[in-house]
Amino acid sequence: MDNLIKKQGNQVWIYCRVAHPDGVALMLQKEQMIEYARKRGWEIVGITTEHGSGLEFNRKGLKEVMEAVKAERVDIVLVKNTCRIARDMCRIMAYVDEMEEHGVKLTTVDNGEVDFKPLKVAVYCRVGSEEQLR
Repeated sequence: MDNLIKKQGNQVWIYCRVAHPDGVALMLQKEQMIEYARKRGWEIVGITTEHGSGLEFNRKGLKEVMEAVKAERVDIVLVKNTCRIARDMCRIMAYVDEMEEHGVKLTTVDNGEVDFKPLKVAVYCRVGSEEQLR
């Protein structure tokens, strides 16, 4: 999969999520990520904000982000932390895998670029294969 990652560009899509309808928390999360992207000189090409449970993976906002990824309009997806994508590590890993297949990296404000490669080795050894993981 490493050879599928294209050279990192600077076009970023920001994804914000809060579990409960809290406009202030959502706005603060969005402002923090905009500032993070601007400090790095990234071009913000899209922002998705939504309210929804991290336990529910079938969210309109996640689909919107993936559409931008598949359309090759974005190089980086920026989130506050990986829990904004989902609360289930296997689902997060599968989502990141799909982004990486299109040359897009997930970056978090809290921890920087997400790299599950070391974790995948341990999980695949336990589960058996990537297909079984998904």
